[in-house]
Amino acid sequence: MMNSILYEYLYLWATRFPNTDIPSREKHISYVEEALKYIEANYSEAVTIQDLANWLGLERTYLYRLFKSMVGMSPQAYLLDVRIRQACTLLTHSDLTITNIARSVGYEDSLYFSRLFRRKKGQTPSQYRSTHQSPG
Repeated sequence: MMNSILYEYLYLWATRFPNTDIPSREKHISYVEEALKYIEANYSEAVTIQDLANWLGLERTYLYRLFKSMVGMSPQAYLLDVRIRQACTLLTHSDLTITNIARSVGYEDSLYFSRLFRRKKGQTPSQYRSTHQSPG
């Protein structure tokens, strides 16, 4: 008896208040895809989770949890990966100075950039360049 009342209540509640406010999995994927695109397009700028959340119209903590659950890392970690990946490309295929590369991937402080780079790649930007740059 109690179960049937509960089910009836749930049915009435569900029909009166459809879950239009709860984003579907497709909407979650869309948010994360847009966040990834935003980071890829703006990695050279000062990007914060709050900026990203504002751009998507989401709460910061909600975006953080959603992003981490779908991508497997935080938005900041993904931003760092994008910046380091781009720096590797520039180190390998350009003659830009480390300072200019740091600035072009979003870091004003080249020493800070070098520390982050070494932490991610296990070698300094200069070492990476000398071992990966094409002869020419």
